[in-house]
Amino acid sequence: MDLTPTFKSEKFQCPHCGVVSQQNWFDANSASHAANSILKHVFYDYRTHVRDYQQEAISNFIGEVEVANDRHMLEFVPDIFAVATCSTCNQVTLWVNREIVYPKQMSVAPPNNDMMQEVQDLYLEASTIVTDSPKGATALLRLALQLLLKQLGKSGKNINNDIKELVAEGLSPKIQQALDLLRVVGNNAVHPGQINLEDGREIALKLFHVLNFIADEMITKPKELALLYTDIVPDETKQHINERDGK
Repeated sequence: MDLTPTFKSEKFQCPHCGVVSQQNWFDANSASHAANSILKHVFYDYRTHVRDYQQEAISNFIGEVEVANDRHMLEFVPDIFAVATCSTCNQVTLWVNREIVYPKQMSVAPPNNDMMQEVQDLYLEASTIVTDSPKGATALLRLALQLLLKQLGKSGKNINNDIKELVAEGLSPKIQQALDLLRVVGNNAVHPGQINLEDGREIALKLFHVLNFIADEMITKPKELALLYTDIVPDETKQHINERDGK
């Protein structure tokens, strides 16, 4: 099932919060219905305080306004314009000519859910600007890496030093390369270097995958393994293992 934002789709992955959510659409065809609903809501409380003999006049007025809205609303709402509101975060996507124009989107995977929320927020923010500013997106991903290293128990102040500490602790070479790749490219986005990022969209898109890879290898997989070990291995066997390992 394709969950990317699609015009008039009832449900898709919200580009703001990343959740697959129901979408409420507003466009030229629904504008008069929305206006009439608001009109009835406004007059509902008012009519409870009006005498019975005045109700017919109010009802006639509402009817005339509804007819006018149905007839003329298209003059005020462009037929190429539409808005979808996410039922989860209440943020909107704007559409023109059946294409999403806000927020700017590029096909990137959702952030790893095991990353702390600040890291996920930076990841999603980077995804909204990667089309127009690959360099800006790369800089945000470098900042996300800095916070991810802090989540992993490092200082988060100096990425290079944090990676050095992890290597000394026995870090896998493939994860070290992923960390340094994101560090080096991110540094070039912040401080001009030998890597040309003026049109680095493809590089930036790969870095989203790299950040998720790091989180998957260093957080998600160890967590899943620890849960399996806890749930499956009997306590007595765990004790024998600890004694074997001198713990």
